[in-house]
Amino acid sequence: MKLKTSAILIAGALFGAATLPAQANNDAMMDLLQVLRDKGTISNDDYKLLTNAAAADKEMAEADKEELKKEVETATAEMPKITTDGKLVVSDREGNWEFQPIGRVMWDAVNADADTDNSDDDVKGTELRRARLGFSGKIYDWGYKFEADFAGNDVSVKDAYLGYGNKLTESTKWGVKLGQSHIPFGLNTKISSKYMTFMDRPMFADSTVSPARESGIVAAINDKDYKWLLSAGLTNGPLDGDGETWDNNGSTFAVRGSFLPYNEGKNLIQLGGGYLRQGGGDNFGFTPDLVSHDDSFKPVSTGSIALEQADAFTIDAMGVFGSFHAMAEYLDHTAEPETGSDIDTTGYAVEAGYFLTGESLKWSKGYTSGITPKSQYGAWQVAARFESVEIDPGSSLEDEYDQFTLGVNYYPTKNTRLMLNYSKVTDLTVNGSGADEEPSAVKFRAQAFW
Repeated sequence: MKLKTSAILIAGALFGAATLPAQANNDAMMDLLQVLRDKGTISNDDYKLLTNAAAADKEMAEADKEELKKEVETATAEMPKITTDGKLVVSDREGNWEFQPIGRVMWDAVNADADTDNSDDDVKGTELRRARLGFSGKIYDWGYKFEADFAGNDVSVKDAYLGYGNKLTESTKWGVKLGQSHIPFGLNTKISSKYMTFMDRPMFADSTVSPARESGIVAAINDKDYKWLLSAGLTNGPLDGDGETWDNNGSTFAVRGSFLPYNEGKNLIQLGGGYLRQGGGDNFGFTPDLVSHDDSFKPVSTGSIALEQADAFTIDAMGVFGSFHAMAEYLDHTAEPETGSDIDTTGYAVEAGYFLTGESLKWSKGYTSGITPKSQYGAWQVAARFESVEIDPGSSLEDEYDQFTLGVNYYPTKNTRLMLNYSKVTDLTVNGSGADEEPSAVKFRAQAFW
C-alpha cells in the first residue's frame, strides 16, 4: 500500500511539474517534497528522484527561455530602436543614425494696459505665439536639424543646418554647423523658448541688438562635459521667406565663451561673455516691446538708420543651488550710422526663481534646460525679474524704461507647462523727459513640446 501511495505521489508531482509554469512552481514543489519527506509520506529515495526531476525541468525551462531570447534578438536585430521617454526617437541599434520629430505649441492670452489716453494702444486677446514642426537627427558623426514656425500668416524657418562633430582629444570636442542656426551671442537670446523662466525674454534679447538666428557657419570647441565652451560664427543675416539672404549686405561675426568655476551635484555657477560685430550696408533699428509681445505703444526706439557698422558685447552669470536659481546679463550695443552720431543701447536683466516642490533647474551645454516633476501632481515654480533698457542717441534725448515681471509656472509633466506672468513698467523716459505712462500686462500661456 505504501508503494502504491508513493507511486501516485511521484506521478502527481511529476505531472504538476510538467503542467504548471516551471519558474513559478519550482520553489513551491521543493518545499512540498521536503514536507512529504519529513513526514515520512515519501521515502528519501523518492524525494531525491522528484527533486532531480524538478531541477532538470528548471534547467530545461531556462534553456528554452534563453533559446527564445536569442531567436527574438536575431529576428529584431535589423529593426530600428524606438525611444519614447518624453520624445520619440528612432535609431539603429548600433547608434550610427537617429531621427526625431520635434515641435512645440504655445498659446498665449494677454491683457495689456498701455496706460495711455488711446484705448487702441491696449492689447487684449489671444495668440498662437509659436507652432513649430521639424525634425533632427544624426548620420554617424553628421547631425542635422530643420524646424519651421507656422504661427501667424507666414511660415518662417528657424533652424536649417547640417553639422559635423568629433573628438579633438580625450577630453575635448569640436563641431561645426552649416546653415541657419543660433549665432553664439547672448545668454537670454539663446536659451530655448521651451525652457525660459518667463513668457517673454528680456526685451533686448532676440532683437536687432542681440540677434538670434542667422545663416552662415558656426564652429565650437568645448570640454566633453561642457565645463567650458568657446564658439564663433560668421553669418549673413536670417533666411527670408524665399530661403535666401541675398538682400543682406552686412555680415555678422560673433563669438561667445562660458565656463563653470563651480559645479557640484545640483549646484553650479557659470560665467560667460560674448562679442558681436555687424557689418554695414543695411538699415538698422531697435524698437522694443515694453510689456507684451504685441505692444502697440512703443515709445522707446533708436529710429531707423543706415548702418555703417555696429559692435556689441555681453557679460552674464548664472547660478543654480538646489531649487533656487539666479541669472543676470548685461548688454552694450553701439551702432555707427553712415551719418550722424553713434547710438548706444545698453540693457540688463536680473532674474531669480524657486521650485516650491523641490525640483532643480537643469543645465545643459551652457544653457538652462527643462525639468522633470518629482510628483505625479506636477511641479510649481515662482520667479521674479527686473530689467532695464537705455538708448542714448549721442544727445540729451535719451529713451529709457525699467520693468519688473512676476511669474508662476506649473509643470504637469516635463513636456507641458502653464505660465502666468505680470509685467509692469515702473519708469519711462522718452526723448529725455519722464513720461507718465506705466504700461502693465497680465499674460497666460499653455505650452507643450516634443
